[in-house]
Amino acid sequence: MLPVNIDDTKQVQVLLERLRSEPIGSEGSTDSVMKVIFDYLFKVPAAPSDGVYHWFCQRADSVTQEAAIFLIRLFAYDSQRVNDWRARMKTILTSCCDCVRGLQEAKRTSQETYLAAFPLKTRQTFMRTFNSWETTMFIDGLAACGISTEDTTSPAGVTLLDAPPALVYLALSNLDILLDSRVLSIIAAHTPPSEFTSWPPDPPPPGLFYLSLHQSPFIRRWVELQIMRCRNTPIPSETFVGPYLTAFGAVMDVLTKSKPAPTLSSDPTFPFSQDTASIWSGFVPILRLLPREFLRQGGASSVDLRHVVAGHLHDTGPQFADVLRCYVFLLRRLGADFWSKESSDYPQVIFDAIKDNPSFTDLTGDPGWKNNEPWLLVWFSDYLHSIWTWQIFDDVLVRMVDFLCEELQHERFQEVCPACMIAATDLLRTVLSKSESKTDSTRRSAVLHSLDIHVDRFVSVAFSRTYSSPEWVAARTSIRTLISQISRMDCQTISETISQLSRALSRHDSEIIVPDVRKQTWAKIFSSIQPNDSDAVLTMIPIAAQFAHLSPLTKSAFATVLNKQGSNAKVAFDEVNGALKVLRTGFSEVISKYTNNNSPEVTEALLRRPGVAKDVAVLMLCPSEDLQGAAQALVGQAFDVDGRVECFHAMLRNLLGDTLQGIFTFMETFSKYTAIVPEACDISKALVRCLTDVIEVLCSSPDSLLLDDELLKTDSGISLRAALPRFWALMTESISIIFRKTPLWSVYFDAEDMIRWMRDALIFGREMLAQWRTIEFASIRSMETSSRAPSRRKLSRVGKKMIDDLQQFLPELTKWLRLTDEELLHQSFALLQSLLDCFRETGVRPSELGVQKLTRHIEGSRGKEAKVQTRLDSARILKLEASLAAFEDDDDDIEFVSHENVVKTERPKYSIDKKTSAVSSARTSASDTKSNLTSLPSKVPRQSGSSTAKDQEKLPTESYVPRVQTASSRHALPKDPKLHPHAGKRLSSDDDSSDGGSGRESGLAALGKFQRTLQKKPTERRQMKMLELPNQMNQSALQRMRERDDARRRALRMKPDISRLHRTILSWNYEHNDPDPPSDDLKAPLIRVADRFSDYNHYQRVFEPLLLQECWAQILQSKEESKEMFESKIISRQFVDDFVTIDLAIIEPLKKGWFLSETDVILLRHPGGEHSMMGKVSNFKSNVFTQQPGNQRVAMGLQHAVQVSIRCYLGKKKDPGLQIGSTWRIGKVFSLSTLHREYAALMALPLYDCLEFILKPQLPKPLRLDHKEVEGTMTKYNVNEPQARAIVSALRTDGFTLVQGPPGTGKTSTICGLVQAFLSSRPQLISTNGTRQADKVVPKKVLLCAPSNAAIDEIANRLKEGVSGAGRRSVIPKVVRVGTDKTINVSVKDISLDNLVDQKLGSNQRGDSAGEIAALRSELETVRQSRQQKQTELAELHDNVAKGTALDEEIKRLNYRRVTIIKKLDRLRDQQKSDNRTLDAGRRKFRMEVLAEADVICATLSGSGHDVLEALEFDMIIIDEAAQAIELSSLIPLKYNVTRCVMVGDPQQLPPTVISQEASKYLYNQSLFVRLQKLDPDAVHLLSIQYRMHPDISQLPSRVFYKGLLKDGPNMAEKTARPWHESNLFGPYSFFNVVRGQESSGSSHSLMNQAEVQVAVALYGRLLKEFSSVDFNFRVGVVSMYRAQILELRRAFESRFGSGVINQVDFNTVDGFQGQEKDIIILSCVRAGPGLQNVGFLSDVRRMNVALTRARASLFVLGHCPTLERSDSTWKDIISDARARGFLVEADVGLFTAPKTKTKVVPPKPPSKPLSKTPINVQVVPDTLVAARNIGSQGAALSAPSQITLSPVKPSSVPAGPMPARKPASSLPPAPATLPAVPVTLPKSTDEVESGRAPVVPSESSARSGPKPTQNPPRLTQPVKRPKQAPNLFIPKKRHAPVTVLVGRRTKSARSATPFLKPA
Repeated sequence: MLPVNIDDTKQVQVLLERLRSEPIGSEGSTDSVMKVIFDYLFKVPAAPSDGVYHWFCQRADSVTQEAAIFLIRLFAYDSQRVNDWRARMKTILTSCCDCVRGLQEAKRTSQETYLAAFPLKTRQTFMRTFNSWETTMFIDGLAACGISTEDTTSPAGVTLLDAPPALVYLALSNLDILLDSRVLSIIAAHTPPSEFTSWPPDPPPPGLFYLSLHQSPFIRRWVELQIMRCRNTPIPSETFVGPYLTAFGAVMDVLTKSKPAPTLSSDPTFPFSQDTASIWSGFVPILRLLPREFLRQGGASSVDLRHVVAGHLHDTGPQFADVLRCYVFLLRRLGADFWSKESSDYPQVIFDAIKDNPSFTDLTGDPGWKNNEPWLLVWFSDYLHSIWTWQIFDDVLVRMVDFLCEELQHERFQEVCPACMIAATDLLRTVLSKSESKTDSTRRSAVLHSLDIHVDRFVSVAFSRTYSSPEWVAARTSIRTLISQISRMDCQTISETISQLSRALSRHDSEIIVPDVRKQTWAKIFSSIQPNDSDAVLTMIPIAAQFAHLSPLTKSAFATVLNKQGSNAKVAFDEVNGALKVLRTGFSEVISKYTNNNSPEVTEALLRRPGVAKDVAVLMLCPSEDLQGAAQALVGQAFDVDGRVECFHAMLRNLLGDTLQGIFTFMETFSKYTAIVPEACDISKALVRCLTDVIEVLCSSPDSLLLDDELLKTDSGISLRAALPRFWALMTESISIIFRKTPLWSVYFDAEDMIRWMRDALIFGREMLAQWRTIEFASIRSMETSSRAPSRRKLSRVGKKMIDDLQQFLPELTKWLRLTDEELLHQSFALLQSLLDCFRETGVRPSELGVQKLTRHIEGSRGKEAKVQTRLDSARILKLEASLAAFEDDDDDIEFVSHENVVKTERPKYSIDKKTSAVSSARTSASDTKSNLTSLPSKVPRQSGSSTAKDQEKLPTESYVPRVQTASSRHALPKDPKLHPHAGKRLSSDDDSSDGGSGRESGLAALGKFQRTLQKKPTERRQMKMLELPNQMNQSALQRMRERDDARRRALRMKPDISRLHRTILSWNYEHNDPDPPSDDLKAPLIRVADRFSDYNHYQRVFEPLLLQECWAQILQSKEESKEMFESKIISRQFVDDFVTIDLAIIEPLKKGWFLSETDVILLRHPGGEHSMMGKVSNFKSNVFTQQPGNQRVAMGLQHAVQVSIRCYLGKKKDPGLQIGSTWRIGKVFSLSTLHREYAALMALPLYDCLEFILKPQLPKPLRLDHKEVEGTMTKYNVNEPQARAIVSALRTDGFTLVQGPPGTGKTSTICGLVQAFLSSRPQLISTNGTRQADKVVPKKVLLCAPSNAAIDEIANRLKEGVSGAGRRSVIPKVVRVGTDKTINVSVKDISLDNLVDQKLGSNQRGDSAGEIAALRSELETVRQSRQQKQTELAELHDNVAKGTALDEEIKRLNYRRVTIIKKLDRLRDQQKSDNRTLDAGRRKFRMEVLAEADVICATLSGSGHDVLEALEFDMIIIDEAAQAIELSSLIPLKYNVTRCVMVGDPQQLPPTVISQEASKYLYNQSLFVRLQKLDPDAVHLLSIQYRMHPDISQLPSRVFYKGLLKDGPNMAEKTARPWHESNLFGPYSFFNVVRGQESSGSSHSLMNQAEVQVAVALYGRLLKEFSSVDFNFRVGVVSMYRAQILELRRAFESRFGSGVINQVDFNTVDGFQGQEKDIIILSCVRAGPGLQNVGFLSDVRRMNVALTRARASLFVLGHCPTLERSDSTWKDIISDARARGFLVEADVGLFTAPKTKTKVVPPKPPSKPLSKTPINVQVVPDTLVAARNIGSQGAALSAPSQITLSPVKPSSVPAGPMPARKPASSLPPAPATLPAVPVTLPKSTDEVESGRAPVVPSESSARSGPKPTQNPPRLTQPVKRPKQAPNLFIPKKRHAPVTVLVGRRTKSARSATPFLKPA
């Protein structure tokens, strides 16, 4: 067969279109026409899907169908081609039902188209002949299948189903075939047993209409089955034509019996059934096929089916059921049209006819209809709908309900009573639904009236035990559904009334309708519910949830409406509150009974039913305690948890999807509700409280659900991907509403209540913001198939949407800046800052509306005449302005260029001036700093600091005049300056400028030149030049610019970006063991610290690598110490750029006291040991659920007690396997606390006013001081002349002042005098009118710092007493010690910041809520155990009803008690949280008050960088012990930009402690003090009078270390005279040459000398023995430069004198003894050995100085003279000095054990030349000085002497030789004959001596009568930095007289009153 050609198709299509419009007859049917169409049709191939030809159905194209229809005329011809056509037709008609139907339709339609040219009679004859041919074809086809018309006894089982389906379909589609008698007989004989499934379902063939009324029941059944396959009913009107009309007419004739049966063929009449019931039964399926217009008269039908059916409703025969079906069908199909044109009483007549028909009664009473014919009573609803607008509706409804609920409830209808109740309920529900949709209150009232009549019946059936049998289940369910519907209607009614009352507040004409809520009905319902009826509870929970958001109305909010005369508002108001009370109380009682009588398994099963968890979640957020408590009771019992937080956790853990949906629903309802009511404080408080719990459970707790990878992979009914962003969006919308509405609500409530919950809302906002990343990450993880997140990721689409959601509450939050309460204002500002930080970190600009509002607040705060918009103080206004400035557009098209004519005042280069220093510094050194201040993109979250790249780009060129900025200054910075070593070089001569030009750019704007890389220079922007001179410019605009720039600079100075430090440290390989830190990039070279620096870049290049070197050394040191490691598991991770933040749960028990801080660096090590990496702690917290009993925690999945958030840096490194779920060991490496602040100071240095001085220091020359002024200072502050000169010079000098204080020269007294002199000269500031309330005038303060806590505590202790000089009381300063409580000495804890705040809080301290909570938890656990025991007893009980009843009651009582405790526990928790927040607010307020009132702030150098000090202004900084601080530490307090900095210290004593020997080689251990002193030694003020040492002692250090400038104070020989000086062995100074000494190796690479140990023991023993009347406790110090020697000395002393000696004698290294002093010092030099040429750091002159200046009365040096003399020139000089002065003694153990003899003094060697009297030229700071590597760990070693086991040293038996009489020193007066023992009266420090407080030696009687100390003070341990003796050991009662009483600890009554508090 040739394929159809496209051209042929077009030709045939054109031809057929013409033949259709212009039909032709026989004469036109030429061969040419017929052949073309015939050939085309036969070329059409069979369908490939079934291999069948299709000509008349949709499988054929339109041209084929038209060609086939046209060729129907071929039937009238006879030829071979016609035969082929007929054969093809037979194939088609026996294969495709659709073609059969298409052919029948074509035969009808072609008579008007292609065959229209033929006469009508011809066409009719043609069609009859064609039909006959089809009949013959049908019969022949059946015969081929074995079905013959001749023999009705065909083979058994052969039916029409065995024939081709299309063939049978042809017979029923063509009525001529069907009505052929032969065909009818075949159908009757071979009726199909089932339907033809291959027939097209729609429309059914018309022959089925006839067969549906056939006399054969089998045929009728088959027809019914076939019609049931119809899907589209009724048949469309356009299809219901032709044979359908014929068949319909025949059926109607039979139904009305108006005509005989039709005869359409020569055969007898069609065999219609003669049985009326059969006819109606067959008519029922036909009726549903009829088009609507055939159902009533006047349409397409001449018969009115309504009347036909209604006329048979009185029939009482079996046909009544089918008649009723037809009636119901017509009622549904026609609706109200059923009664069209009928009388008003006609519906009532019809209803009565049915109701009163005995057949209907019989049908109703037959229980079979319940299952087979449920429609029997359902028609009531259709009937009522049809008469909805009729007046008879209400009466008919009442009669229907009465009929169903009363008449049909008779016992004779017992089996159908439940079905009748269902029908009644469905009827009422249907009417209610329609009345709600149509807001028809009349019909609703009819329903409620009917319900009132039968309420007892309904309630009893729904909830009574009587109806609890299985047959009533459906009825009970139906009634409960009705009750739910009524509850929803009541809720709507109440809500509408609330809306009306709310509208009435603004509209006086608003109508108020009293709600019709049936409280009595609800009361009956609640009281009828059985305790164990879960289905009833299931019904009540959604009802309660509908009312969850409705809180009782407050009279204050509706007072205007309630007081209105003639209004029913009060009635409506009371009705609303009354209804809510009934509903809440009733529901609470139902739940209480339920939980008391059901097991946890039953309750859990209830919660797991569909939708229940959602409603329970809604109730959990309810403001009503009754409803919320009921919900908690259900959850608590189901999952064995207590408390609201735990319940939320259990719900979200076990029922995540439904619970989230419930939370969503409540928040959506909240949004709608708050838009209506005048106030919604209760619901807002509840929402904030509960959402806080939800956030904690989802994100903040260690077992956060969003960190559970397995949970995120599940789907609990919702998609987490969609749910979490929606959760966030709804939260932000809710909090926005609260911020917007609360100012309006606040007028109705007390301020105290509002403040409390408004604060909670603000805190919740911050907590929510803090978790946005967690929510975003969980959303993204839920999209993934694995837990591995993308390693590098920007802000995701979800994150972008979340940030956009935050835009809505920024404008609302700005309203809260108008608050007058300081705490709320603080919280509002904190939230606002967090929000702006979030926008900045994500690179999202705040909304324009929000920015505009904030700008108005800022502008409103400017000027006295401006309207104040906010109570924010200036500092916060500037912070806010700086935050907004970060979002300003840097790409403006226009720049303003201002003319400048500024007159600058020359100041000394060393001066610190806030207005000029930044400018001058930029001229020479700050051109390349910016790259060092920012190393991370602005989107990277900062761990510390708040500045960004944008912030620094926007810094002004000068702080007070706008400058020109070129586009080149805005180039992007390289991320890592290491990759661009030439980034700081200038590229063109244009960058160079003259001195005048260089001053035009300053600060960080000038530093922008560093960014000029080899990039193409962008086109500069258009510039607009302002021609006005500066003094003609708008001063207010300049002021705003100046203040904004100052704020920006201050923010950068206080919190610079230190992320590069983290990036570097965390990139290091911990396993690297080299002294140099590991580095993947080219390591920056270490550079020696210069005396001066060319610019800031030079300074940074020097100090940053050294700081990192020291940091690495600390890490190496930590490796040598034992490290506690704990097992942990990664529970989440999040990637941001090169960093990954992981959350770990520590699953191993922690040791008590172990914790991590946010500055700690930790080590993560894989258990296998193959991987490790360092990370920085971001957060550390214990599990909030740890108070739960263990079994509950396990049940809730709360196995982890501690959670740690760690930030790790990946960079170019491969992920070491930080996969979620992996296990790692975690341990602490070291703390970055001090390094943070040192590095921050280094980064912020370009913004310091003193930058130029730090880079190129030049100390001022000593001033010419007026002698009278000096004398006046000496008299006023009782200081000596050098001290007075230092004080006066410091006060008169701007900039830096250096004061050198050798040992005992009164540094502390000088500082006290300086502080008091400053305070005395400080002007009194008076607040001017017009100042905002928030801007209280705060006087300038003194910031007093020291490197160590001991040093700062000592000076603070002196200052707090107001003591100056020798005891004269002057100004009593208000001193505050800032620091952590554990680091502050007990003597100054009374002035610690925390203590002073606690005093101000007073009675406001928190109560014992924690104790109450613990007691309740204990009681709750007891109740739980008792309940479980009783339940076990009940389960095991058998055949004991009485005991079972008693146990039941006991369980109920315990359940009730449990619920009561839980409610109280939640209230206490909330109260505790509120109290804590109130306390925190008080602390914050009083902290600022204390600091504002303080005159002097004392802190360590590191502590001076604390955030709490940032808001303060300081006028002077004093750094004590400045020579012991590395330079970067000294920079920390300088960030406050003071005008004076006084540095006090002694470079001749120990240097700063630096771990890295390599860094020390490059002078990293050099202090800023030393660097400044080296540049100009003459500018340093020397305190030259010492008050500590006996002159015999001080003579040596003065000559050797201080060039002979150190003088003794008056009468020092008498003041330091002691009883033992009368002995020849124990004078003020002796050098004992231990000739048999030999050094040996000790522990920790240290050295020891056993001979010196034995001599020291013998020396001390001789002292005790010879001077037994003297109490040497706490007066002797044993010192050595080697730790191993100290350990051995302690062991030996303990062995000889007992363990108590450790608390009586102070053993310490020289480094650990700095700052301390004792009456007697025994110094062991250790180094001894033949040929030893190097004595290590024993040759360090600074250590020598410290070692030789610790003694007040006696210094005993033990050493090996030959070794020391040949190894070090200084020691040689010291030994020569001792020999010359007669103090060098040959010593061994026998010297101190022999009887009293004369001491053998080594005679002086005859010098080759006279001993020079000039001081030895000792280098002050040797370049090669190396600090001890293990100083930091000495304290630990000292505390463990028990580990050393050496035998005690026995006294030597060698007798000592004769000793000549000791020659006294020239300055030593003759000793008295006897000196009384003085046990405890010596001063605790030299400062007491110099101030006149040191007592003189009392008489023996007074010494003996003096009380003994009651306890020994704790033994001093060695800190890393210089410790000082605790200043509280000796506290005199009176300062003007000597005392002999040792007070071990200062008592509260002993100290003076706190200067900050006035006595009550």
